[in-house]
Amino acid sequence: MSILNGPRLNFWGGIRTDVSVPNNSATIPYNGSKLQLFDLTTSTLAPQASSYTDDELNDMINAPNGTYYTAGGWNHYGQHVVDMQNALISSQGTPGNISTSGDLIGQPVYLLGSVDPVTGQGPFSGPMMVDLDPTSGITTQIFVGGLQIGSSSAPQLLIRYNSVCNSLDVAQRLLTGETDAPGSSLFSGTFQLTFPLSSIVSYNSNSPMLKAIIEAPGATGIVLRFVMFEMCPTMTTAELNANYASGQDTPNPSIGRVIGTIAPAFADEPLSCPAGRQLINSGSKEFPGTGGTGYASLISDTMLSMDMVNIIPKDGFRAVRDDITSPIGPNVNYGTVTVAAGDTSLATLDPASPQLLTYYQYGGIVDLPLTSTQLAAVQTNALSITAPNTVNSSILNAPEQAWRVYSDQRNIYLDDYDGSLTVTLQLRYLGQLVSSDTEIQISAAAPGTYIAPKYWSFINFPSSVTVAANQPSVSFTASAVAGSSAVAGFESLNYQVNGGQFFTNFRKYSQTDFGIAAGTTITWELMYPNVLRFHYLAFPAMSRYIPLNQPDAIMGAKNSILARTSDAYKGTTLCMPVVRSMSPSQVALLTAYLTGQPWQPNPAVIW
Repeated sequence: MSILNGPRLNFWGGIRTDVSVPNNSATIPYNGSKLQLFDLTTSTLAPQASSYTDDELNDMINAPNGTYYTAGGWNHYGQHVVDMQNALISSQGTPGNISTSGDLIGQPVYLLGSVDPVTGQGPFSGPMMVDLDPTSGITTQIFVGGLQIGSSSAPQLLIRYNSVCNSLDVAQRLLTGETDAPGSSLFSGTFQLTFPLSSIVSYNSNSPMLKAIIEAPGATGIVLRFVMFEMCPTMTTAELNANYASGQDTPNPSIGRVIGTIAPAFADEPLSCPAGRQLINSGSKEFPGTGGTGYASLISDTMLSMDMVNIIPKDGFRAVRDDITSPIGPNVNYGTVTVAAGDTSLATLDPASPQLLTYYQYGGIVDLPLTSTQLAAVQTNALSITAPNTVNSSILNAPEQAWRVYSDQRNIYLDDYDGSLTVTLQLRYLGQLVSSDTEIQISAAAPGTYIAPKYWSFINFPSSVTVAANQPSVSFTASAVAGSSAVAGFESLNYQVNGGQFFTNFRKYSQTDFGIAAGTTITWELMYPNVLRFHYLAFPAMSRYIPLNQPDAIMGAKNSILARTSDAYKGTTLCMPVVRSMSPSQVALLTAYLTGQPWQPNPAVIW
């Protein structure tokens, strides 16, 4: 299925994410205690911080914080742009016949930003990384405007399409991370995008591989799966503190590794999450596993393909902090790796084989030929990946999660759906449709640190849904609780069935009049603290284009601001703000200020 069951282009290289991080926490260390800095549910300053000046708060955010970066984190001045760094195609071919030579080997791969939806110009920037809940590590999204293979002067493939991919399978990827870096240096995140065939602007029709992908029988589009890992900020703590102390205020992006695969997409496959049977490196009672996830699929009666890029961890971080384009280095050697279906061995893999040693050249995908006996075992038994050795108190034991529930709906802004939407859940058992009616349990929780019920208990949903026998999916309605129009917060719906689990994250904005009477002429003093002050402090890189704390600059750029906050830009990488933290009520207040129209609060919605 998906990247597993058709011709593939595999690539690897570096990746850079330049996010701003002070909003990852509502508080900052200050005078030996904690200062409540933001209310991240409403994108405003907390009352405790509002009495300080902007300059004072900036100084607090940028102040050294012991041996771990600054009070505001490791990057205050990021622009949220994501870009590939020397990511090159390294292998190509069909399952069981993947080669490191071919017509597209060495071609660069780029994720693109959006073309301006009104003028048709651009793109002027790249994809944008955004956390739906900035305090959570599981709500990361990347808004993308397209895909390119080859140089800008001679692209082999050019796609223009506005879409969003979400972090999946966030789990430990290294046994030992970088010491002077966030704890996320240990982890990886998997992202998937699907572009319809209609989004292809041009391609080299003389390329056998591109023709094979685009013209694959039954293909409906092109799917891209990529994994980010081994991430750390460019500057060390000492370097960042010195930079801020000298007034340079330089961005400090996180840089790391990327491994990816491009393949044809087919109907009835998930668009934004990996398809196939799920295996999780769960370890044992004595040695907990890394939680790394892999996927497997029968692509014919004679072949099992497995996405193993996250199953086997690396031992340690790269030797040179800023070197993200040299060969990645091997994963942990646990000894001979055995792939099995129940008690039937399917293959043994030598750690010195290219499949494991230089796995990144092949997208981390392993193709296994099957005998008829093995095929029968795969169809009726759970899969497993194991190895005999223990390394640094870790083992490789990745059994299949026999029941798998999943959805393309991962991060949802409830206001975009007027408070109500249909969520569709897919269910499989050993990769197949369920043979009897099966119940999926649904529960709710807070995804991040805003755990008080007033911040997350805002969705109506059924406690369970039932997938009918021989049906692939079931749908239910998620809607805002009646009377919750003023609530702002984050909520996750968790789905569980016999051990299989998945979740959807929601953000809900507050509908408010800010205590301002209808008909009021909005002044800077009314608008700035309610709308732009939070963004000026949390995302100062925006002010390098338009100083968000200067009324004249804001008025001078009003046409651009009005355009970029409109619905036409909402699904693009050009949306303002790029972090999507401005509520419809805040947009309305900002619009009233810029246009001089009397204040008319958004009409209350009875939820």
